[in-house]
Amino acid sequence: MSGKKSYRELSLSTRPILVPGAYDALSARIAELVGFEVVIVSGYATTASLMAKPDFGLLTQTEVITTARYIAQSVGIPVIADADTGYGGPINVIRTVRELEAAGVQGMIIEDQLWPKRCGHMTVSYTHLRAHETVLDLVCRLLLDKKKQ
Repeated sequence: MSGKKSYRELSLSTRPILVPGAYDALSARIAELVGFEVVIVSGYATTASLMAKPDFGLLTQTEVITTARYIAQSVGIPVIADADTGYGGPINVIRTVRELEAAGVQGMIIEDQLWPKRCGHMTVSYTHLRAHETVLDLVCRLLLDKKKQ
């Protein structure tokens, strides 16, 4: 990294580190050019920029890894990534970690939660979901409840 600190070195500092979210190589370069020391591949921002949709888990593992690779190749600062829930079971999490490392990412956030994900900053939540219920089950149940009223 030619004189730049690694994410590990920066994270050991006692001072706070402001980390902007990037959604493509250009936004990451801008963050670096204005002086940020680290950038995160933001799941919310990436979903919004690629699909104009909220972050409800619509991005695939491949889309996140590809975006992370483009970002890591475009900047000289550490990149961390929002890896959602790891995109499946334990074997998928292992693959996600390995692929993101190969893409040049130095750190990642993996959420330990059930699918579908619950995103606290979204206007719609899945708090009405029961254990082992799919979104389709929920919609059908809510429609039936509404019909009964």
